[in-house]
Amino acid sequence: MNRKVIAANWLAKAADDLRWCQASISGNVWHGACFSAQQAAEKALKAFLYSQGKQLHKIHDLSALLEQCRTIDTSFETIRERILPLIDYYLQTRYPDMGDFIDYTKEKAQRAHDDARMIVNFVSSRIK
Repeated sequence: MNRKVIAANWLAKAADDLRWCQASISGNVWHGACFSAQQAAEKALKAFLYSQGKQLHKIHDLSALLEQCRTIDTSFETIRERILPLIDYYLQTRYPDMGDFIDYTKEKAQRAHDDARMIVNFVSSRIK
C-alpha cells in the first residue's frame, strides 16, 4: 500500500474519533470525549508521519509524535498549545490510578474536541 493511501486511512480514523468525541459530548460522557479527542490527534499526527514514509513503532505519546512531525515540518510547532492539553487524556481517562485526578467537564470535553478538530484540519492541510 502506498504512503498516501496509508495516510488517508489514518486521517479517516481520526475523523471517526472526532465523531465519537462529539457523540460523547452529546451523551454527557466527558471522559470519553476527552479520550477520543486524544485519539484523533494521535492518528492525525501518525497520518502525517506515514505520508512522509516514516515507519512507526507503537507510540501514543503526543509530545514525541509532535517532535517527529516538527523535525520534518517546522510549522507543526504552531499546534503545540493545542496538543498539550490532550496529552493526559490517553491514560487518565481510562485508569483511575494513572496520574492526578481530572474532573472531566463539558467545557473540558468541548475544548478537547475543538483542539483535536483543529489538529486534524492542520495535519490534513500539511499532507501533500
